[in-house]
This record gives sequence, structure tokens and C-alpha cells, in this order.
Amino acid sequence: MIAIRVDTVCGLGHFMRCKWLALELQCLGEEVVFLVDTQLSDHLTKELGNIHLLPYAKTQIEDAANCVQLFNEQQLIIDKLIIDSYRFDIGWESEMAKHVPSIIAVDDLERDHLAELVIDSKWKAEKTSSRYQSTALESQNFLLGPDFSMLSRAYRNCVQTERSNKELMFSLGGGGDWKELTEIILLILEIAPEYKVNLIIGPHATSVTQLHELALGHSQLNLIEAPSCLANYYKSCTLFVGALGTSLYELAATKTPALTFSIAKNQENQQTALDDLGHYFHIANLIDYPPEQVLKLILAMLQNIERIHLMRENVAVKIDGEGASRVAKLITSELASSQITQANSNLIESQHQHLTDTITLRRVVDQDINRYLAARNLPNNAWRMTITKDIDQLDHYCWWFANRRDSYVMEVKGKPLLYVWHQLYEIEQQNYLIGGWFAASDDVNFAHAQLVLDWQLKETEQTYPDAMWVAVINKENKFVNLLNQRAGFKSIAGDAKKVAVTQHLFPNASIDDFNFVGKG
Repeated sequence: MIAIRVDTVCGLGHFMRCKWLALELQCLGEEVVFLVDTQLSDHLTKELGNIHLLPYAKTQIEDAANCVQLFNEQQLIIDKLIIDSYRFDIGWESEMAKHVPSIIAVDDLERDHLAELVIDSKWKAEKTSSRYQSTALESQNFLLGPDFSMLSRAYRNCVQTERSNKELMFSLGGGGDWKELTEIILLILEIAPEYKVNLIIGPHATSVTQLHELALGHSQLNLIEAPSCLANYYKSCTLFVGALGTSLYELAATKTPALTFSIAKNQENQQTALDDLGHYFHIANLIDYPPEQVLKLILAMLQNIERIHLMRENVAVKIDGEGASRVAKLITSELASSQITQANSNLIESQHQHLTDTITLRRVVDQDINRYLAARNLPNNAWRMTITKDIDQLDHYCWWFANRRDSYVMEVKGKPLLYVWHQLYEIEQQNYLIGGWFAASDDVNFAHAQLVLDWQLKETEQTYPDAMWVAVINKENKFVNLLNQRAGFKSIAGDAKKVAVTQHLFPNASIDDFNFVGKG
């Protein structure tokens, strides 16, 4: 018999993933018993059958004793014990190891374990494989990465269905405080009443009274209380807005456009890892922004929803919904070795130009959205800019969909080296070009910058033969001043018209701090 001790005090995420695992184990003929610490509704537990409620324990030792007592009272012979809890750690495992032959841990906090098998579905890009290297015991095995994310069968190899183009979905998972989101929802009801708004209300949710009152007066607002599976809602909605917990892999499996934020420590993620899953819009502190700014971003995403759909298509790490089945089969077999999710190679579809044997250039695409921002905000870049402070993440997303730049990225072996851009303006029947570049790597040198500037000037001369270049360069930036001087840029300080145009195009550049130059 397999026992699953799952934490239900901190939310339903632990329970739900173990529920899907338990159902797969049952399909393989295993008898499974569940141990929980809060009363759960029948519609969540009806398929499980053998479920027991434990008294709340103040300590790990006390909880372990409660588990052993239950096994004895029920005369349960446990061959394997699965633990999924943030409250219980290696101390709990060491107690239970005295009574159970085999312990299996489901975790994503990168903690020490005595368990013979650790299942951690968190994706941390190239760091995924090394997460437990310093803590692994010789007898331990690990199942690491999204291949082992335990989801409902409803997420298996989802076939794309017809999405509504007027349906929003909000969720905070099994719990969450809806107070902060209520103001955003109110704005949507007022400003975009054509959208149907589905709110997924978890059984542990708080501050929901106002939402029920709003639903009475707004027919497009639909409150969905404690559903057992969200797959159909994900598949049909235009855009998901909510907390990034279990939803991460569910969204990836259904390729749902999403804007997410964090409400718990375990929901913190590296953006590069999220990008690998096709999830590009995560702002950890989103609900701390003024509601009007959040609404601005939501509307920008809705206006560009087809572009966001395409961003979901080619991903480095695919979620096929088979994770629970995979884990169940491995648990019931003789485990020989660890298994780690592998990412596919760079799948960005953009034509590459070879500038040298090793250096390529390609047009920037939407999948570059976060890498572009990360490079722009590098300290060694920001001080050279007319705007020296970091670009805000929410502002960047709104700008991205509105900007009309021609942007390119120079790469070495698929790794960004620098970004370069230019943009055409017509002022008083004269075409002007402005542009710039910024490093994405510490390996950028003068030769790289000269190479890309030479390419850019040749490219723009062919595309915009009648355009005049104007630029501003920080006077302290000797590197770029010399580079542009060699490229034929000259001071325009004595030309009042060109200076006026340049000041218009670079409103944050002062003559005291920047050299105003032009070419053509």
C-alpha cells in the first residue's frame, strides 16, 4: 500500500498534484491512502476513496506520531510513503523512516531530504540539473523538471480549441486575498464591458463578499467556486490573469496567454526559465501597481493577443500533461537512476545573417521581450543612456507592443552579445534616423561595436537613402564617441535646426552632458 501525506493547511496546490498522482497509481493497481490535515469538500476527494483526516500537529515529531498511530489503528501496511508539505522536512522524514520502508518526497524548495526519491518539477533552465548536487545522498534518486509536473489527465497533449476573443479569467489558486484584484476587476467591468470575466474562487479564498455583490449587478461577471479542474477554462479564455503557482504548467499545457504575479515565496521564478515555457509576462509585484496601470497592460495584451499566441507556440520546454503518469510508473517500478527534463535548442524563428564565421545578426522577435529589457537595464548600459534609471517591467511590456523600432540582436553561438536598433522619423519633410546599441554580455568589445555599427550604416543607407542620422552620446562615453567619430559622425552644435530636431527626438539629453552629432 502507498500512503500520501499531503499538506492542506497552506493551500490546495500540494493536494491537487498528489491527487492526480494517486489516480494514476490506482490505475496501475496500487492501493492508495491519503492523509490530510483539513476537511476537504467531497467533489475534490470523491475519486480517492481512502482518505483520512489527521489532527493538526504543532511539531513534525507530533505529526509523524499521528501518522504512525493511524497506520496502526487502521492496520495499514505501508510500503511507500509520499510526503508533500512545506511544513515538514528532513526531520519528519527521519522519524517516519523508522516505521516505513520507503519514503518519497515531492518538493520544490531545494531542501535536504532523506527520501530515496525526490520529485521536483520546478524548471530553472540550465540550473535544473544541479539543484540537489550538494545535498544528494548516494542512495537518492531525483525526478527533476516539468516532465514530472503532476497534472490532471485533462491536460494531456491538449489540442488547440477555438478560444473566445472576449473572455478573461482571473485566479489566485486555492486561496488568496481578492481585495487587491477587486479594483482591477471593477475597472474592466467599467471600461471593457464587452469582456466576460470568469473568477476562479478557491475554497480558501478571502475578501470575496464584494465580488459576489458585483456579480449581482454585472451579468458578464461569473464567479466559479472551487472547481475540481480548470482545463476547460484555460482552453477557452482569451487571457489569464492571476497567481503563478500550479497554474504555470497548466497554462503551458493549454498554451494560454497569461499575465501573472506572485503571492507566495514558492511562486518566485527566474524570467529566463519562464521564457523557456512560453510564459513571458510575469511581474512578481503586479498587484502593487496602481489598478489603472495594470489595466493598461491588460488592454495592450488583449490588443496584441495574436502575437502572444504565437509566442506560446515554439517553446524550449513543452508540457505534455503526462507528468503524473510518468511519476506513477517510476514509483511502482525499480528506480535505477535519476531523470532530468531536457530543453530543446533555441527555437526562435528569425533569419540570421553571418557577420563573421562565429557572429550572427538577426531581427529581434517577440520572444526577446525579456532578454531585451534585462540587457537594457544592465548597470554598465544604463549610465550611458539619456534615461539612466532602470526601465520598469510593466512600462516595458506596454512599450514593446507600441514601439516602431527596427531592432536586431548580435549573437555568438545563439547567445546575445548586443542589441542594436534604429527608427525613422519625418520632421518638416526631412527623414531623420536615430538609433543606438547596448551590450547584453560582458564580452562586448570595440570590434563588436564597430562591426555592428558598420552593418547598421550600410543597412540604413540602402533602406533609407535620403535619411539623415542624428545622435546624442554621453560626453563621458569615450568608447562610443570614438566609434561614431570613425564612422563619420560630426558635431552639429552649430546647426540650430539639427540641434532642435535632435532635442525633440532625445528630450532627456542635455547639451551639457551629451555630444550632439549627425551624419548624412
